[in-house]
Amino acid sequence: MPASDPALAGAAAVALTGLAEAYRPRPVTPLLPWRDAHRLVKPYIVTARGRQWDDQMVELARDAASKQLDFDDAMGSVGLAVVVLHLGDDGAHLIVQSWTKDFQSRLSMFSGLDVDDLRPMPTGVAPCVWELEVLSHERTAYVTHILSGGVDVDAWLEDALDTRPQPNPKGIPSGT
Repeated sequence: MPASDPALAGAAAVALTGLAEAYRPRPVTPLLPWRDAHRLVKPYIVTARGRQWDDQMVELARDAASKQLDFDDAMGSVGLAVVVLHLGDDGAHLIVQSWTKDFQSRLSMFSGLDVDDLRPMPTGVAPCVWELEVLSHERTAYVTHILSGGVDVDAWLEDALDTRPQPNPKGIPSGT
């Protein structure tokens, strides 16, 4: 493995190589927006290989996120939020991001063995690469459609990240 910087030699180079070899993109599935009396939420699900989700899991995640969003509202939310339910190899993770006044956002993270076991994550923990993919997209959508686009909430809601595999139109009839 070429080391372009001596600081990344030895154990660091081995660690980076292992991460690079193990990384695989994960499908991001946008769900229909959640519309409450005073808030709009764009929900997503990220799934590791072999993980399945159902409506009950989504409802549990929505309940947990709603409690956090109620708190965020009291702290100055502008009524737009993003929720990411990540069903990973090591359990379930819930990311709740709400946009607030003064160009800020509130970010809360929860994890558990499953969606019915979500608890707040310790301070200092940050979203993983797959969750950051969604949050990065959502930051751009917020700036484009809300801050720079004349507050076009419909366009913001429509601008959803979807990385699910698409059928190959030239493939066999099963779509593969």
